[in-house]
Amino acid sequence: MFFLPFIFAVITSCTKQSVSVTSNEPVPATVNKTVLLQLVNDARKKGCNCGNTYYAPAPALTWNDQLEKAAYLHASDMYQKKYFSHTGSDGSGSGERISAVGYSWKFYGENIAAGYQTEKGVISGWLSSPGHCANIMNKNFRQMGVARAGDYWTQDFGSR
Repeated sequence: MFFLPFIFAVITSCTKQSVSVTSNEPVPATVNKTVLLQLVNDARKKGCNCGNTYYAPAPALTWNDQLEKAAYLHASDMYQKKYFSHTGSDGSGSGERISAVGYSWKFYGENIAAGYQTEKGVISGWLSSPGHCANIMNKNFRQMGVARAGDYWTQDFGSR
């Protein structure tokens, strides 16, 4: 059977809403944070064509554990319940989930993917997609966290 990875992006900075986080489980070390941050920051440092739009170089991002936790909770929810969407199984949006882990944001964004097995593969997939690439290159974002559950990935971005 031939399986294509899926990716989907949301770019937004809308009104905050509240949602409760029902999981207290720790974020497992299932991703190589150093590799993910390096791949993203390499693209930001050079500038990037995202589809037909060129994005000039952007400042490097730093890793944020709260964004990683929000990413993990969403990737885990998608993996466990076998769905693929920015809307959580509880109806939450990405901004709500990011707020729920205690990250007070001014801007946020989210990329999701499924079917990738490596950090390099998922970042390459996101950079090949105009919407995901735009999130990665967004100068409003200062921090990121990425997590995976099975082959479901979530990348959350934020600025305070």
